[in-house]
Amino acid sequence: MKQSNMSEVLEKIWQHQQISRVELVEHTGLTSGTITNLTHELIELGVIREFEAVSGNVGRRRVMLGFDSRRYRIIGLDIGRATMEIVVVDLNGKIVRTIERDMSDRKGPDDYFEVIDPLLREVKRDIESEGYTILGLGVGVPGPMDYGAGTLLDPPNFPGWKNYPLRSVLEQKFGLTTLIEDDARTSAMAERWYGLGRTTQNLVFITMGIGIGGGVVTDGKIVRGTNGLCGQVGHMTIVINGKMCDCGNRGCWETVGSIPGILSRWSGGNSMEQLLAAVRAGEPEALKCMEDTLSYLETGLINVYNLYDPELVVLGGRLYPYLADYLLPVQNHLRSRLYAFAKDRLNIVPSTYGTSQSAVGAAALVFGFLLSEPVRLLALTEG
Repeated sequence: MKQSNMSEVLEKIWQHQQISRVELVEHTGLTSGTITNLTHELIELGVIREFEAVSGNVGRRRVMLGFDSRRYRIIGLDIGRATMEIVVVDLNGKIVRTIERDMSDRKGPDDYFEVIDPLLREVKRDIESEGYTILGLGVGVPGPMDYGAGTLLDPPNFPGWKNYPLRSVLEQKFGLTTLIEDDARTSAMAERWYGLGRTTQNLVFITMGIGIGGGVVTDGKIVRGTNGLCGQVGHMTIVINGKMCDCGNRGCWETVGSIPGILSRWSGGNSMEQLLAAVRAGEPEALKCMEDTLSYLETGLINVYNLYDPELVVLGGRLYPYLADYLLPVQNHLRSRLYAFAKDRLNIVPSTYGTSQSAVGAAALVFGFLLSEPVRLLALTEG
C-alpha cells in the first residue's frame, strides 16, 4: 500500500512538475496526513524537494513540491548497430553528460565491450566522485529479447549477439541495478517520461535507421505482447513475396524502408547523403527510389494508425533527417487514407531527442521504475 501511494504521489508531481500538498490531496484522494508523511519521507530520501511559488492575486506564497536533482543520477546506455551512446540524467530528466562512439566497425559483444567497458567505468567513477548516487543503468539494444532472463534472442542485422545474457553481464561488471529493453521501446519511453508523453498517454514511436522498430505506449505504459513482439512494425509485410528478411518473413518494411533497404534499390551510390543529393539534382532513378520509400512509409504509417489508434506517432532514428522535408506531404496524403472521423486527429511529429533518443529512453526506464516501485528501487540502490 505504501509503495502504491508513494508511486501515485510521484506520478502526480511529475505530471505537474511542481505541485502543492493541498493539490496532491485533491488529485490523489489520499488524506492530508498520508500526503504529509509520504512527502516528508521522499524529501528525506532526496527524491523530491520543496520549492516556493507565488499564487493568487494577493501574492500569497505556498510551498510547492518537485523532483530533487541534487542527490541521484541515472545512466542510460544505447547499444546500437552503428553507434554506442551513454547519457547521464538527473531526476528532472536534464542531460548532464553524453558520450557517443561509432561502432560500425565493431562486431559482437566482446568487440563492443572493448569500447563500452572503460567509458562506463569512467562515467560511474565520475558520478560517484561528485557525491551522487546512481539509481540504476538502463539499456536500449536491438531486440527481440527474453525480458525475464535479460537475454537477447536473435536480433536481426546484429550478428554475434544471439542468446547473449546482457543484463547479467552488465550487473556483474558494474554492480548497478540494470534494466534492458528493445531500443525502439526505450525511444518510446524517452517520449513517455521526458518528452511529449507528459500530456500524451497513447503513442507509437517508430525508429528508422539500419533497421525499423516501434514502441507502443498505451495508457502511459509500454506494451510488449505475448512474445515481446508488439510494435515490431519494421516486420509488417509491405511487399507481397518480397525480399527475405532476417526475421524469417518476406517483404518486411525493413527490407525496403530502412537505410540498407533504400540503398539496395538505388545503384547510384552507397549513402543517404548521395541519394538525397541525386534526388535534389532530379536524377530519375533517385527520384523513383525516394518516391517508393515514401510510399512504403505511408503504407507502414496507415497500418500503425489502424492497428494502434494512437494520439501521436513519433518518428526518429538516423533515417528520419533524410525524410524530414517530406513529412508534411506524407501526412496530407495519409489523411485521405484514414477513417474520415479520425483524419483530423492525425498527428505525426519528430522525436524530441534526435539520435540520442534511445540512450535517453534507456535512462527513462530507470526513472519509470522509480515512479512505479520507489520503495523497491531505493532499497536496491541503498543495498
